Amino acid sequence: MPSLAATRAGRAGRRAATSASLALLAAALSAATTACGGPSAATVGSSGAGHAGKGGPATDAAPRSKRLEVVASAYPLAQLLSYIGGRDVKVVDLAGPGVQPQGLHLSRAQARTVASAPLVVDVGDGYQPAVEHAAASSGHELALLSVASPHVARPYQFWLDPSLMARAATAAAAAMSRLDPAAARRFDNGALDFQSVASSLSSDLQSNFSACTRQTFVTEDDAFARMASAFGLTDVAVSRSGIAAATSTVRSLSLPAVFAEAGNPSGLVRSVARRTGARVASLDPLEVAPEPGATALSYFAVMEQNLTNLEGPLACDTSGSFS
Repeated sequence: MPSLAATRAGRAGRRAATSASLALLAAALSAATTACGGPSAATVGSSGAGHAGKGGPATDAAPRSKRLEVVASAYPLAQLLSYIGGRDVKVVDLAGPGVQPQGLHLSRAQARTVASAPLVVDVGDGYQPAVEHAAASSGHELALLSVASPHVARPYQFWLDPSLMARAATAAAAAMSRLDPAAARRFDNGALDFQSVASSLSSDLQSNFSACTRQTFVTEDDAFARMASAFGLTDVAVSRSGIAAATSTVRSLSLPAVFAEAGNPSGLVRSVARRTGARVASLDPLEVAPEPGATALSYFAVMEQNLTNLEGPLACDTSGSFS
């Protein structure tokens, strides 16, 4: 029977074989330092992240002299667009490094960027009212939440469910293809490649979480509630349940850890930890772009790390999940 470490290595290797572009994307995102309208916006994709697999030629092609400029309202959307567009797009992340995107306010320069952009991709449904108002006024808005999850609007973090990100990839590629027909085949290939890796990731999540002794975990807010529901888990958000109820949950289920979230306040969940003796582990909701100089991991690498961080506290038996 393979060890847990060997299982994880095999899982990561399988996805690396599915798409060699993960490292290229991480390199591109780590170079996202060009300001656009102030320090809270950055240009992503200028390093030429391409996509392998499905015959996608963007990795091998030289950067075009004029690339399609796409504005993204949040870091996970910027990652998606960079993955799909490769060298054919320049992606501007409005939030920028270290900035919480929910409720983002726009500077005048950012508002001008939104107004002039050929395409503005946002979450929609009130996640960023100022961005959504400006984008709707421009007439070039693509709101991905309603595309990815038309029947369930909350919580906003649809990107934590890979199957919903796969739906979003189709819509994003179609929107970019309409604006740049010459690159349409490469956009389609990028979306197909993203969906292939997302499907593999979804299978891993389902296989691992279905083999867990525990199905409940405690977090600061409900960012992971959508992902939890998709894979048969329950996310108890302290911001919604309250400290007393969350403390009771930890004690009654003998949960060994509670989870702080990267880029978000963690005072409530740390209060639960102090009351119960549970350790504070970490999950990354993928909302906030890394600070300059920090290691920028791809969407898939972060989701893999979240899976690994949950496996121990949930007592998941992954030893027989993969050959």
